[in-house]
Amino acid sequence: MKKQELIEILRKLLGTDMELDFLLQLKGDDLRTLVACVRDRVDQD
Repeated sequence: MKKQELIEILRKLLGTDMELDFLLQLKGDDLRTLVACVRDRVDQD
C-alpha cells in the first residue's frame, strides 16, 4: 500500500480534513504501525 493511501486511511479514521502530508516523512513500516495503532484505538471506542 502506498504512503498516500495510508494517510487517507488515517484521515478517515480520525474524521478530519487536516493536512497530514507531513506523515510522508515516516518510513512505510512506521506509517503502517501508526495506522494500525489508530485503527485499534478507534475500534475500542
